[in-house]
Amino acid sequence: MAATKEYSCVKRTKKAFELSLAQLAKEHPLNKVTVKMLCEKAQLSRNAFYFHYKDINNLIEEIENSLIDEAIKLTEEFEKLGFPENVLATVTGLIELFDERRDTALMLMDKAYSVSFTDRLGEIFGEFNYKYYSLYNKNVKREMYDAYYAFISNGFYGTLKFWIENPDAITKREITRLTYMLVKRLIIPGDPDLKAYIK
Repeated sequence: MAATKEYSCVKRTKKAFELSLAQLAKEHPLNKVTVKMLCEKAQLSRNAFYFHYKDINNLIEEIENSLIDEAIKLTEEFEKLGFPENVLATVTGLIELFDERRDTALMLMDKAYSVSFTDRLGEIFGEFNYKYYSLYNKNVKREMYDAYYAFISNGFYGTLKFWIENPDAITKREITRLTYMLVKRLIIPGDPDLKAYIK
Protein backbone atom coordinates (compact mmCIF):
# COMPACT_ATOMS: atom_id res chain seq x y z
CA MET A 1 0.00 0.00 0.00
CA ALA A 2 2.83 2.38 0.87
CA ALA A 3 4.44 1.74 -2.51
CA THR A 4 1.16 2.62 -4.29
CA LYS A 5 0.86 5.88 -2.35
CA GLU A 6 4.45 6.77 -3.14
CA TYR A 7 3.90 6.05 -6.83
CA SER A 8 0.78 8.23 -6.87
CA CYS A 9 2.67 11.01 -5.14
CA VAL A 10 5.45 10.85 -7.74
CA LYS A 11 2.89 10.99 -10.56
CA ARG A 12 1.20 14.02 -9.02
CA THR A 13 4.52 15.79 -8.56
CA LYS A 14 5.62 15.15 -12.13
CA LYS A 15 2.23 16.19 -13.49
CA ALA A 16 2.43 19.45 -11.51
CA PHE A 17 5.83 20.23 -13.03
CA GLU A 18 4.57 19.35 -16.53
CA LEU A 19 1.48 21.55 -16.29
CA SER A 20 3.42 24.42 -14.73
CA LEU A 21 6.08 24.34 -17.44
CA ALA A 22 3.39 24.25 -20.13
CA GLN A 23 1.79 27.34 -18.57
CA LEU A 24 5.12 29.16 -18.37
CA ALA A 25 5.81 28.27 -22.00
CA LYS A 26 2.83 30.41 -23.02
CA GLU A 27 4.49 33.47 -21.52
CA HIS A 28 8.25 32.90 -21.75
CA PRO A 29 10.82 31.48 -24.17
CA LEU A 30 12.65 28.46 -22.80
CA ASN A 31 15.86 30.37 -22.10
CA LYS A 32 13.92 32.66 -19.73
CA VAL A 33 12.32 29.87 -17.67
CA THR A 34 14.19 29.05 -14.46
CA VAL A 35 13.82 26.24 -11.96
CA LYS A 36 12.82 28.84 -9.38
CA MET A 37 9.96 30.08 -11.61
CA LEU A 38 8.86 26.53 -12.28
CA CYS A 39 8.85 25.53 -8.61
CA GLU A 40 6.91 28.65 -7.65
CA LYS A 41 4.35 27.95 -10.36
CA ALA A 42 4.01 24.30 -9.27
CA GLN A 43 4.13 25.23 -5.57
CA LEU A 44 6.81 22.62 -5.04
CA SER A 45 10.33 22.82 -3.67
CA ARG A 46 13.59 22.88 -5.61
CA ASN A 47 14.48 19.64 -3.81
CA ALA A 48 11.38 18.02 -5.30
CA PHE A 49 12.42 19.17 -8.77
CA TYR A 50 16.02 18.01 -8.52
CA PHE A 51 14.96 14.70 -7.01
CA HIS A 52 13.31 13.85 -10.34
CA TYR A 53 15.15 15.93 -12.95
CA LYS A 54 18.65 17.07 -13.74
CA ASP A 55 17.43 20.32 -15.30
CA ILE A 56 14.50 21.76 -17.26
CA ASN A 57 15.68 20.17 -20.50
CA ASN A 58 15.57 16.79 -18.76
CA LEU A 59 11.95 17.52 -17.73
CA ILE A 60 11.03 18.41 -21.32
CA GLU A 61 12.69 15.23 -22.59
CA GLU A 62 10.66 13.10 -20.18
CA ILE A 63 7.40 14.86 -21.09
CA GLU A 64 8.12 14.42 -24.79
CA ASN A 65 8.97 10.75 -24.37
CA SER A 66 5.73 10.12 -22.48
CA LEU A 67 3.63 11.62 -25.30
CA ILE A 68 5.61 9.73 -27.94
CA ASP A 69 5.12 6.47 -26.02
CA GLU A 70 1.38 7.08 -25.92
CA ALA A 71 1.34 7.76 -29.67
CA ILE A 72 3.19 4.50 -30.33
CA LYS A 73 0.65 2.61 -28.21
CA LEU A 74 -2.11 4.04 -30.41
CA THR A 75 -0.58 2.60 -33.57
CA GLU A 76 0.02 -0.76 -31.89
CA GLU A 77 -3.45 -0.89 -30.35
CA PHE A 78 -5.37 -0.04 -33.52
CA GLU A 79 -3.25 -1.72 -36.18
CA LYS A 80 -5.23 -4.96 -35.84
CA LEU A 81 -8.41 -3.18 -36.95
CA GLY A 82 -7.23 -3.03 -40.56
CA PHE A 83 -7.43 -0.17 -43.06
CA PRO A 84 -9.19 2.29 -43.05
CA GLU A 85 -10.73 1.71 -39.60
CA ASN A 86 -7.30 1.72 -37.94
CA VAL A 87 -6.39 5.05 -39.52
CA LEU A 88 -9.59 6.67 -38.25
CA ALA A 89 -9.11 5.14 -34.79
CA THR A 90 -5.50 6.32 -34.64
CA VAL A 91 -6.29 9.86 -35.80
CA THR A 92 -9.16 10.03 -33.28
CA GLY A 93 -6.91 8.70 -30.53
CA LEU A 94 -4.15 11.19 -31.33
CA ILE A 95 -6.60 14.09 -31.24
CA GLU A 96 -7.97 12.85 -27.90
CA LEU A 97 -4.42 12.62 -26.55
CA PHE A 98 -3.60 16.15 -27.68
CA ASP A 99 -6.89 17.42 -26.28
CA GLU A 100 -6.20 15.84 -22.87
CA ARG A 101 -2.70 17.34 -22.78
CA ARG A 102 -3.43 20.45 -24.84
CA ASP A 103 -0.98 22.88 -23.21
CA THR A 104 1.76 20.25 -23.11
CA ALA A 105 1.31 19.41 -26.80
CA LEU A 106 1.35 23.09 -27.72
CA MET A 107 4.57 23.58 -25.78
CA LEU A 108 6.25 20.63 -27.51
CA MET A 109 5.17 21.91 -30.93
CA ASP A 110 7.15 25.07 -30.21
CA LYS A 111 10.64 24.52 -31.66
CA ALA A 112 12.08 26.61 -28.82
CA TYR A 113 10.99 23.88 -26.41
CA SER A 114 11.44 20.79 -28.58
CA VAL A 115 13.14 20.50 -31.95
CA SER A 116 12.30 16.81 -32.24
CA PHE A 117 8.69 16.27 -31.13
CA THR A 118 6.83 16.66 -34.44
CA ASP A 119 9.66 14.93 -36.32
CA ARG A 120 9.43 11.91 -34.01
CA LEU A 121 5.66 11.79 -34.37
CA GLY A 122 6.13 12.07 -38.11
CA GLU A 123 8.43 9.06 -38.17
CA ILE A 124 5.97 6.94 -36.19
CA PHE A 125 2.96 7.74 -38.33
CA GLY A 126 5.01 7.84 -41.52
CA GLU A 127 5.95 4.19 -41.11
CA PHE A 128 2.44 3.29 -39.95
CA ASN A 129 0.82 4.84 -43.01
CA TYR A 130 3.43 3.55 -45.46
CA LYS A 131 2.26 -0.02 -44.89
CA TYR A 132 -1.09 0.88 -46.39
CA TYR A 133 0.18 3.36 -48.95
CA SER A 134 2.45 0.69 -50.44
CA LEU A 135 -0.52 -1.68 -50.76
CA TYR A 136 -2.57 0.81 -52.75
CA ASN A 137 0.34 2.28 -54.76
CA LYS A 138 2.53 -0.70 -55.56
CA ASN A 139 4.62 0.92 -58.30
CA VAL A 140 5.44 4.17 -56.51
CA LYS A 141 8.95 4.29 -55.04
CA ARG A 142 9.50 5.02 -51.35
CA GLU A 143 11.07 8.42 -52.03
CA MET A 144 7.84 9.57 -53.66
CA TYR A 145 5.92 8.53 -50.58
CA ASP A 146 8.39 10.33 -48.29
CA ALA A 147 7.99 13.56 -50.27
CA TYR A 148 4.22 13.23 -50.33
CA TYR A 149 4.10 12.37 -46.63
CA ALA A 150 6.21 15.44 -45.79
CA PHE A 151 3.64 17.61 -47.58
CA ILE A 152 0.61 15.97 -45.94
CA SER A 153 2.11 15.71 -42.44
CA ASN A 154 3.02 19.41 -42.37
CA GLY A 155 -0.62 20.12 -43.14
CA PHE A 156 -1.77 17.60 -40.55
CA TYR A 157 0.33 19.02 -37.71
CA GLY A 158 -0.32 22.58 -38.80
CA THR A 159 -4.05 21.91 -38.64
CA LEU A 160 -3.70 20.20 -35.27
CA LYS A 161 -1.67 23.13 -33.90
CA PHE A 162 -4.28 25.59 -35.16
CA TRP A 163 -7.00 23.65 -33.36
CA ILE A 164 -5.01 23.44 -30.11
CA GLU A 165 -4.40 27.19 -30.21
CA ASN A 166 -8.02 27.94 -31.22
CA PRO A 167 -10.21 25.31 -29.54
CA ASP A 168 -13.41 27.29 -30.16
CA ALA A 169 -12.78 27.80 -33.87
CA ILE A 170 -13.81 24.28 -34.89
CA THR A 171 -15.19 21.34 -32.96
CA LYS A 172 -13.34 18.14 -32.12
CA ARG A 173 -15.60 16.30 -34.54
CA GLU A 174 -14.70 18.74 -37.33
CA ILE A 175 -10.96 18.53 -36.68
CA THR A 176 -11.19 14.74 -36.62
CA ARG A 177 -12.99 14.64 -39.98
CA LEU A 178 -10.53 17.06 -41.54
CA THR A 179 -7.36 15.35 -40.33
CA TYR A 180 -8.71 11.90 -41.20
CA MET A 181 -9.42 13.12 -44.71
CA LEU A 182 -5.82 14.37 -45.00
CA VAL A 183 -4.32 11.09 -43.81
CA LYS A 184 -6.62 8.91 -45.90
CA ARG A 185 -5.85 11.04 -48.96
CA LEU A 186 -2.17 10.42 -48.28
CA ILE A 187 -2.68 6.68 -48.49
CA ILE A 188 -5.04 6.68 -51.47
CA PRO A 189 -4.36 9.77 -53.61
CA GLY A 190 -7.29 10.80 -55.76
CA ASP A 191 -5.17 10.81 -58.93
CA PRO A 192 -1.90 8.88 -58.46
CA ASP A 193 -1.15 8.89 -62.21
CA LEU A 194 0.09 12.34 -63.14
CA LYS A 195 1.43 11.47 -66.61
CA ALA A 196 -1.51 13.14 -68.29
CA TYR A 197 -0.71 16.43 -66.57
CA ILE A 198 3.09 16.53 -66.30
CA LYS A 199 4.98 16.44 -69.60
